[in-house]
Amino acid sequence: MRSFELFRQYLERRYSAHTTAAYLSDLSDFKKWFEETNGEAFDPSAVTSIDVREYRRYLLNRKAKPATINRRLAALSTFFRWAKAEGLAKENPTGDVRGVQATRLAPRWLSRKEQLALLRAVHKRGKARDIAIITLLLHTGLRVSEACSLRLADLKLNKRKGELRVRGKGLKERVVPLNAEVRKALRDYLAVRPAVEHDFVFVGQRGEPLTPSGIQRLVKGYACRAGLEDCTPHVLRHTFAKNLVDSGVPLDRVAALLGHENLNTTRIYTAPSLQDLMEAVERLVK
Repeated sequence: MRSFELFRQYLERRYSAHTTAAYLSDLSDFKKWFEETNGEAFDPSAVTSIDVREYRRYLLNRKAKPATINRRLAALSTFFRWAKAEGLAKENPTGDVRGVQATRLAPRWLSRKEQLALLRAVHKRGKARDIAIITLLLHTGLRVSEACSLRLADLKLNKRKGELRVRGKGLKERVVPLNAEVRKALRDYLAVRPAVEHDFVFVGQRGEPLTPSGIQRLVKGYACRAGLEDCTPHVLRHTFAKNLVDSGVPLDRVAALLGHENLNTTRIYTAPSLQDLMEAVERLVK
């Protein structure tokens, strides 16, 4: 419908491709629910706060995760703010609908032993590109979408220092410094990077820019070879953050490196994992 296309254009001007796709998918899900529930075509001006609350209850009954529900409510809020400004809706029906309280658990990260196992696996069987990707994710904490979006002009490398210009959530840029290990891995890869027409840093087997799903499969493959379960690019991001916190790096610097706007998002890395608690208990008998 026309309003969806206009909203898509609005999102593309303000948000990353990943956020745009997620919000459009969330809006499509709500549209389908609305039409099936009410038996009428979706119209922004016809949606009420009762509809949004019922949709929230529907998601809860489906056992959707709090993060999923809150993201969908955020997508609806963005849509209806836009629709009201464009004269497509008189009110924003999401205004008095509260999100779902999420239980914050410590995220999964790799232990030092698991990190070494993963690096051994990629160095043993991987090519320069794969080594560069795994090393980059472990030592910079980039989101997978950020790694895929890197262009050659975003890299600054020399023997003594290096940095990346990263476009993160909301198209906000930040600069991430590179340590010696990442610089070496990137230089080794760039020396053999295929000559292709585009300037994206990471190139797929057919010369196309590497996609998030491609990197996810790559990480999963090497994790399996290393005997690791539940290892994704985001776990490597968590691992980077946890390593910084454990090394005594102040939270504001960790947040800046990760691209977090809110320190509360970063504080979760100070929470002890189950492994941390097990090690604490074991010290009693040593």
